[in-house]
Amino acid sequence: MTDPVLQGRELREAWRAVANAKLTEYRRQSWRLALLVRQGAIDKAAAVDRLWEIASAHALVRALGEDRVQAIIEEAFASADFRSRHPEVA
Repeated sequence: MTDPVLQGRELREAWRAVANAKLTEYRRQSWRLALLVRQGAIDKAAAVDRLWEIASAHALVRALGEDRVQAIIEEAFASADFRSRHPEVA
């Protein structure tokens, strides 16, 4: 006979683990794309647009809310425009 409390706890833990892995990978990809923007390999607007599409497609916007997803993107790209903001610094 299964313990319903234990079963509920374990099923919730499986749900959380997958959700956390998805969020962790999303953050990792945000930082990876931001690095590529800083290196000049890809366009910032294209990277941000794609990250938003990814968040929408994988239900992160629905789960976390638009503000949280935007904050994740902004955090990763905070210094992505460093070179263009300070061209006179060498």
